Amino acid sequence: MEPVAPQPKSGPQAVGQRKVVIFMLEDDPTIAALVQDAVEMQGWQLVHRETCAGTLEAVKAAKPDIALLDVNLPDGEGYSVCEALRREAGCSAIPVIFLTSRGDVTSRLKGFSAGAQDYVTKPFLIQELVARVQAHLAIQARQAALSEELLKSRLHDRVRQDIMDMVVHDLSAPLGTVKLTLDMITTRGFVTDPAYARYLKSAENSLEYALVMIAGLLDLGAGTVKVEARALDYPGLVQRLQKMFGPQFEIKRVALDFVPPAAAVRLVSDQTLLFRILANLLSNALKFSPAGAAVSVRVAASGTGLRLEVTDAGTGIPASEKEAIFKKYHRASAGVPGSGIGLAFCRMACEALKGRIRVEDAAPRGSRFVVELPSL
Repeated sequence: MEPVAPQPKSGPQAVGQRKVVIFMLEDDPTIAALVQDAVEMQGWQLVHRETCAGTLEAVKAAKPDIALLDVNLPDGEGYSVCEALRREAGCSAIPVIFLTSRGDVTSRLKGFSAGAQDYVTKPFLIQELVARVQAHLAIQARQAALSEELLKSRLHDRVRQDIMDMVVHDLSAPLGTVKLTLDMITTRGFVTDPAYARYLKSAENSLEYALVMIAGLLDLGAGTVKVEARALDYPGLVQRLQKMFGPQFEIKRVALDFVPPAAAVRLVSDQTLLFRILANLLSNALKFSPAGAAVSVRVAASGTGLRLEVTDAGTGIPASEKEAIFKKYHRASAGVPGSGIGLAFCRMACEALKGRIRVEDAAPRGSRFVVELPSL
């Protein structure tokens, strides 16, 4: 071992609001004194013991940030102490560095098997030991920051989900009443003026989409969707989508083109879920399409299932976001407001239907969302 001249503090001196605490199990007073000087030079605190007896209780009391353990001790081995720390709930995460004269491969492997993070053989340079301790402290700090960030993110998502649940619950009943009222006005012929009838139809379409969105929120909150498989009525599906979105596309002056399939579409799937998937994709396409652009919907057989494509001529999606856009609450960077739930629902629904969804670039610009579904 080589003594070292005092070095300036170069690593973290504190964790949170307290000093860094180093625990050392070492029966050699010379080594202990050398480490003591180095620890104090760094602004840290050393807790030292010379025997295995009582070490676990001492570690629990000291709550150290790093534990330095010798292997050969008067009353046992440091391996056993390390294993005991790993079994103790309050000590299991403390990084352990062995300091020992046992440099053979078997001893090193035994140390790592016992749960150590590092292994330093004697004689050692005190500068190297300090550098290793600093490295493990830095890893701890990064892990703590990531854990805190993850906790905040989860709490944020939980609060957001609670708010969503509350809003959905509070909106469901009044929107249901509005739907019943509009249905009654329509079926009883209370509106005879063609212009007002169009306004009424537009209100009905907007309300239907709002109910689709609420259903998506409920499913996302529950984390599951119910599947009712039956023969798909594709012409009926197209008619319903045209009825809902036709006026919205006309207002924005965006063409909506349902390209006729080359052959009759045959699929056993969930008609309602597929409608909701396409409704979200069309809403998304309309949102990002400029006036004068066109959105197309194509369907074709794919093996025993089918392939659906919704293509727009919008700004496109960066490669870095092509996967992230399907995550809950993610919003694209194009600057267009959104809830961040529509595409997340689409992925969840496609997976429930044993299919998949992806996005790719469209030529010369825009995006193409591809849905591939098997027959259930």
